[in-house]
Amino acid sequence: MTNALTDARFTVPPVPAAQSDMAWLRSAVARFSSGEPHRRRRALAVAELAAVPPATLRASACAAGPWHRDLPVALLAGALGLDVDPGDVVAAARHYQPHTGDGHAADAAVQRLVTACGGIADEHTAARIGLLVQACVATADLAESVLRRPGPVEEVVVLVLREEPPVRATRRVGPDGAEVVVDLAGAGLPFGAGEHACPGREHALALVAGIAEGVRSR
Repeated sequence: MTNALTDARFTVPPVPAAQSDMAWLRSAVARFSSGEPHRRRRALAVAELAAVPPATLRASACAAGPWHRDLPVALLAGALGLDVDPGDVVAAARHYQPHTGDGHAADAAVQRLVTACGGIADEHTAARIGLLVQACVATADLAESVLRRPGPVEEVVVLVLREEPPVRATRRVGPDGAEVVVDLAGAGLPFGAGEHACPGREHALALVAGIAEGVRSR
């Protein structure tokens, strides 16, 4: 069913429009949109990432302090020029997927993240928050898996992505309206494919490699 990632007849499950809180974030990011809104919102996220060279991010990760799960998102936020509480990103990430429901803690976290991004709840702000939220758990999981294994960093990263990728599946809605689960792990597509492929692949890999190099050097 991996063709669902590249077949335009399959779309991401839609989310309702909203004006605030977690529901607003979902409705304003590229991740949960299709067609022209998706292309416009994805372009905003890509532009943010384009200002952060992966090599610079890798060097910062290598020079960072001791490993902790908030490190990847803290480094990315700093590179994007954002002063955020990683705990707010974690709280938002817990309820980012529509099927996880909403929660007061996540709504409050999104409000604080909007403030940290300038206070305007628009698509640009949503793109910046979305980058942090989507990098939060997955990048930390990947880094932890890499740190558990011996061997050259680059080779270990490739091995982990093949054997225990942090994002194992995604969802699409077919032309008949039925929702399907796409097995990313089984297809060897840890960063997805098609229009919704992860735009931060190189940045995530740079963070993980830099963190692993830094931990091993100390």
